[in-house]
Amino acid sequence: MMIKLFLKQVSIFLLLLVVLNFLLFILIRAFYIRDYDQVDLGYSEYLLADSHGTPLGDFTEIHDVHNFSGQSDSYLDMERKLRFLIRHTKVKKIYISVDDHTLSPTREDQNNLDRSAYYSDREDYSSYKEFIHDKYLNYYCVFVNDRYSLIIKNFLQNELFDFSKWGGSRSKNSWEDMSALQQKEISTDRINNYFEFALPSVVMSSSLLRIIAICKANNIELIGLRFPLTKTYLGILDNESYNADSILRINDLHIIDFDSLYMEQDYMFRDMDHLDKEGGEKFTEILFDSLEEKKVY
Repeated sequence: MMIKLFLKQVSIFLLLLVVLNFLLFILIRAFYIRDYDQVDLGYSEYLLADSHGTPLGDFTEIHDVHNFSGQSDSYLDMERKLRFLIRHTKVKKIYISVDDHTLSPTREDQNNLDRSAYYSDREDYSSYKEFIHDKYLNYYCVFVNDRYSLIIKNFLQNELFDFSKWGGSRSKNSWEDMSALQQKEISTDRINNYFEFALPSVVMSSSLLRIIAICKANNIELIGLRFPLTKTYLGILDNESYNADSILRINDLHIIDFDSLYMEQDYMFRDMDHLDKEGGEKFTEILFDSLEEKKVY
């Protein structure tokens, strides 16, 4: 009788855990995963970038390019996405971000490996155990993924119990409305975060090299893209760079450099190094018009 009672209690406990995990995962999907696990496989050209590519939105589709960018995507995430695309559709061309910060060691921690695991497959891992952990346990089990716990905590603090949001969204100053001092301070903080270390990440560099090799092996044209930056950010950035673009140049690949495109147009940006939606739409036109005119260099 004692064993049966124990097994019953354990079963009830496990069932409650499963139900709680299911409910929390719904929350995670709504506030963290969102559309990250959605991709249109009806294209042959794709943009792979971090948050610098997201302002381009669906405007790229006008030019038959699907925007597969993701907030905080690292080269490891982009590599997974690339392998997924090759397995599921015919890829002819990839545009990839090669900005100054993309080989930063900070990307070893600031990435989407818990989300991009959705696009991984057994062949991407050296061991079956690692595959099961990343693809299923860490992705679907809220209690296993430490980042999920942080997302839930932030939701409770900033969404559920932030009553100031209930009366409407709080306004934020646009980049052009900030004082020169504010712009300088924020830009300096961003640069200090990206360029804390003297040398680029070996992990990110190796991933970028694998991306290049994968594209060559599958006859995929790979084009590097440098996104526009604000004048203030560029001025402080100076020569700070981990030179991701040089890796492409060494491999005789094209680079499109637009980092100084909007030097005098702060209204195109939402912060020091990200375009806003309007800026993303206009930049998309300039980007693909330049390609049509064969101005890739």
